[in-house]
Parts: sequence; C-alpha cells; structure tokens
Amino acid sequence: MFKCLPIIGPCGRHVDHIDRRHSKLEQVPDDVMRNFRTLEECRLDANQIKELPKNFFRLKRIRLLTLSDNELTRLPTGIGSFSNLVELDVSRNDISELPASIRFCDSLQSLDVSNNPLQSLPAGFCQLRNLRVLCLNDISIGELPEEIGRVCRPAVTFLNSSNPAGS
Repeated sequence: MFKCLPIIGPCGRHVDHIDRRHSKLEQVPDDVMRNFRTLEECRLDANQIKELPKNFFRLKRIRLLTLSDNELTRLPTGIGSFSNLVELDVSRNDISELPASIRFCDSLQSLDVSNNPLQSLPAGFCQLRNLRVLCLNDISIGELPEEIGRVCRPAVTFLNSSNPAGS
C-alpha cells in the first residue's frame, strides 16, 4: 500500500494516514515525517524505535498516534505541542516517566501507557479534562495523585494498574 514512502515527493502533502506497523524501523524517517503537514493518524507500532526526532512534533494535525511495542525510554516534551491529539498509545515500551508537557494535549481522550516502568504521573496531569480512557496495566506506580479522584474521576472510564493506589 505504501511502497513509495521512502521516495515520497510533493504528493506527500496530501497524506493524512500512515501505517508502518511491523516495519522493522529503528527510527522515524526524518525525510518522510517532514512532508506530512496533513498527517492525522500515524501508526508505528511493533518496531524498534528508540526516540522521536524533533521534527516529528511539527505534525500539528495529528489526532491518533500509536507507538506501542517499541523501545522508547521517554516521551520528549514536544508531545505537548500535539493539541489535536485524541488518542496516544505508548504501551509496551520502557518509559519511566511522562513529561509534564503532556497536560497541553488538550484534546486527548485516550492514553495507554500500559506495560512501562512508569513510576508516577506528572504534575498537572489532571488538566487533561477530555481524558476518558486511561490504561495503566502492569506499571510501577505506587500511588496515584490525589487529584485523580477529585478532578479526573468522572472522566476516566478505565483504570487498571498492577499496583493500584491503596493496595
């Protein structure tokens, strides 16, 4: 379907979906991402991506981003520039903390950080007022922020942790 991706030229400006799951990618190709000003959905699951390049965060229209089952150790602060992001899946990586800038993802409705050595949620996390689904399966959080219950509880419809607060 995307056989021409490595050599995309001007036609790349009209691409709004890309699916490069199971492609054995070790990094997000800079030359490809630079051309996707209209990209709304990006699926890069099941690769060996270790980090996201700075120019990746120029994708201002991105609504869905799936990076599960990669080798990410952190999410850059640039993630906060994705104000249109509705769904983010970074499950099955090696992420130990989320950047505080994630609170600027105003449209975020679904966040999956399952199967990461995540130890805490960042300050201001509950500013994600549109968050409806939060997946925390098999993580290392010892205690959830008090504000989760006070502010976010009505919005979060799924919460699961291998070490839930209060256990």
